[in-house]
Formats: sequence, structure tokens, C-alpha cells
Amino acid sequence: MIKSIVYRSLTFAALIFSISGICFAQNPLPVRDGFVLDGIDGKITTENGKWFFTVFEPITDGKGVLDPKVAVGILPSSMLEKFASTFSEEKNSYRIWGKLTKYQNKNFVYMSYFLPVTEAEEAKLSADVNDANEVKIIPDEVLLLLKPKRVVSLAELRKPIGTEADGILSDRTGFLRQTKDGVYFAFDGMGRNIDLLQLPLLECAELESMISQQKQIAMPMRFNISAIVTRYEGKRYLLLQRATRVFSHGNFAK
Repeated sequence: MIKSIVYRSLTFAALIFSISGICFAQNPLPVRDGFVLDGIDGKITTENGKWFFTVFEPITDGKGVLDPKVAVGILPSSMLEKFASTFSEEKNSYRIWGKLTKYQNKNFVYMSYFLPVTEAEEAKLSADVNDANEVKIIPDEVLLLLKPKRVVSLAELRKPIGTEADGILSDRTGFLRQTKDGVYFAFDGMGRNIDLLQLPLLECAELESMISQQKQIAMPMRFNISAIVTRYEGKRYLLLQRATRVFSHGNFAK
């Protein structure tokens, strides 16, 4: 009787584990914000003016997974603008550098460099007749596994990759502005009734944190930020690196 109960318990536990594993496989967690992409191969596609990157092989930070079945959005940047000018739909395999951001349980790519890649030709097994007295250290099958699957195709580049460096904005204060066109950072006039610059904010964990904090109170919050300033199609964008709430203590206008 006791053995029967134990067996049923173990079977039920195994079933739960199996189901949870299936759920994880279907809905993997996103990779953490700031994860560096150091020469990752994948396919780049475009649809309705937006760009997407799909990895050839899974990438993980130990918890989250970037799945080859999921196309992640590429954030607007000066490097993306350079890429768009050289893009060819016939050959859309690339090796990219940059980092991942995370926003609303999804990953996005901030691209800092790219190179076209092509599939490496499959090497054929050696047909030579080996000396019977010769001892092979590494079998041909293992050598095939060690050969690269893809190679960088420098000849595919029609234009130089050089681009204007993105700028850094540090220690600036302002307010979050949410509109139907997106989320903006409005620079603070420090109590002066003047119209200042508003720049759109790119999707990342810091932006999600700012939105969450602002939802807690009705009055506009003042934030101090550091960010990367980039440009795409003549428009400037901010990719937040740090955002902290600033308390005026009544010294400045709301």
C-alpha cells in the first residue's frame, strides 16, 4: 500500500515537472536587460518599416532565453540606419554586435556593429586511402564538427560600416511624457515657463521602471537620467542607462 502511494506521488510529480517544462519551452523568459551580444549570427528582416533579428541558435544568460523561433525588434539607432542602406533581402544573414534590452517581458536589440555572413560549404570526408600504419588523432567526423558553420563575407559590403558615434547624455532632469505616438522625456526648465526639447525613449528596463513609478502618483515625477543619444532617419532617440527620481522639496515648480 505504501509503495503504491509513493509510486503515484512520484508519477504525479513527474507529470507536473513535464508540464512545467513544456510551458517553459513554449514561453521562455526574456534575457536580462544589458546582455551583451558579441558577434551573434542570425537573420535580419523588415516589415512595415520595422526591423527584426532572429538568432540561428538559442542564447541564454542562465535564466532567460533568446529563442530562434522568436524575432526580436531592433531599436532605432545610427548603426541601424547604416545597416538599412546596405541591406539586401536576398542575403539577410548577419553577425551582429550590441546588447539586449528588456521591456514588457520582451527583448529588443540595440545594434552597435554588423557584418554579413554566408553559410560555409560542407567539407567532404577525406577519400584518400590512409596508410595502414598511420594513426588518426582526430576522426574526420569530429573535424567536421569543429569547422565553422558560417563565415564572415567582407566582400558583401557595398559601403563602409563607419558611422557617427552615438552621444552620451548625463545628469539631466526632466519628466516622462506618454502620448499616443510613444513615450518621451521632456527636459526640465527648472521652474521656467518655456518649451524644451522632448525626445522619444527606446524600450528598455529603465523605461519600464520609470513608467511603473509614475503610475503610483498623479503628479508628474521629476527624473534625473543618463542615456545614449542616437539618431535614426533624422530623428534623435534616448536609450536610458540610469533613471532616478528627483525630489524638489518645494524648491522648484511641479
